[in-house]
Amino acid sequence: MSLIRLLLFFIISATSFQSYAKDSSIYWEITSPKGKKHFLFGTIHIDDNRVTNFHPKVLEGIKASNIFLMETNEIQDFKILLAKTPLYEKELSQKELDQMKSLAYFHTMPFERVMMMKPWLLAVIFNSPRPITPFNQDNLLKTKAADAFLITKGLESVHEHFSVLDTFSLKDQMRMLKKVLNRNESDKEKDYESLVAAYQTNNPEKILELDEKVTKNIVSNGMWNDIKKKLLIDRNTLFFNRILDLEEDNKLFIAVGASHLSGKNGLLNLFVDAGYSLKPLSPFVK
Repeated sequence: MSLIRLLLFFIISATSFQSYAKDSSIYWEITSPKGKKHFLFGTIHIDDNRVTNFHPKVLEGIKASNIFLMETNEIQDFKILLAKTPLYEKELSQKELDQMKSLAYFHTMPFERVMMMKPWLLAVIFNSPRPITPFNQDNLLKTKAADAFLITKGLESVHEHFSVLDTFSLKDQMRMLKKVLNRNESDKEKDYESLVAAYQTNNPEKILELDEKVTKNIVSNGMWNDIKKKLLIDRNTLFFNRILDLEEDNKLFIAVGASHLSGKNGLLNLFVDAGYSLKPLSPFVK
């Protein structure tokens, strides 16, 4: 499972966004100063059929590439998802433990395994009003890339990917989980529909703004600045530098969370500042 993109956001800088805002899309053809063409697709990590009717231009971009770049490599050792020591029987009330059991059942997860998982990870999973499945949009794109015989690479190692939220204190992680356990399902559903609606606008700025609003429902003010820096700003720079390492000798199809595209330090502006030209493409059949 990939790091949760509901936590990927930053405060929009209107002036920096103007370099590409005249044309808005979550799918772009990117041409390097040397004329090399690549493709960048901003994903949403759900399996809703409203966001999987890909435009033929997406398949063309995949077929024109030789490497499919995702945010992270596949997990080989699932121990990385587990807490080092038992936590929940001491930290949660009986009501919260009962809610954990109910949500574990809803997400088709063994309760015994849930009781061993990291608090931030459970918070992210349980905040979804839909069961987490392997058929999310990212994996559908990856499957199409595999069908076209592309090599798949991660921009981060699994350790890098999952260790970002591990840096937050146990107190902050538990506070985040408790907020989610106390949320009602109608509010979760409302957030979900708002995110899908924002994504369907095909506008990275609107997606980022909605991500910020929704994520503030489950994190403390103290976590906010750290999340902003660690999950978005720092990772955008990391992603961009690793893309540059690969792009000269390859043709890349890059699929990362749509919240990585926008903002002053978003990937679109990083490419523009480095002299790349951007062309918006249609991501879905209307």
